[in-house]
Amino acid sequence: MTWLPSLGVVALVGAHLLAAVLGLYSSAPKVTVVRPITGMSTSGPLEIAVQADDGPMGSGVRSVEYQLDSTSGVWTPLSLDEASKAYTGSRKIAGVAEGEHALYIRATDYTGNARTVYVTVKVVHPPAGPTAVPAHSPSLDENLSWNGVGSQERSGSGFSPRG
Repeated sequence: MTWLPSLGVVALVGAHLLAAVLGLYSSAPKVTVVRPITGMSTSGPLEIAVQADDGPMGSGVRSVEYQLDSTSGVWTPLSLDEASKAYTGSRKIAGVAEGEHALYIRATDYTGNARTVYVTVKVVHPPAGPTAVPAHSPSLDENLSWNGVGSQERSGSGFSPRG
């Protein structure tokens, strides 16, 4: 048995294809950065959450990606979290210089329209921990002597509870 799409499916797909060919999908997806908020400081992994929407007449969001401090080169994709409907990801900051950085977010729809936004974040590395203590202790050469002179007096009844 061969599956054939219904007339409604053909019409819907055809309408989107026609709209794309005619250039009716001319706007890029709307992008809202949920996390991090601009100006935020971080000392751990940079947690990213973005909402992207192409609107009711759009072709749909194909991808949401990010880059730190640049818009050229390789972009890192964010994953769609079905529960929150947000695109999420995490970026380790080890090796990133302290100070302000631009986090660029780019959303692209199925017709190639893209919108890029950015927020600034401040990277602050935690202070270095204490230096290690050596595992061995220095050797000690000690001579210990004791001289004691004294007396002890005892008094009592001579009775012992043990018998």
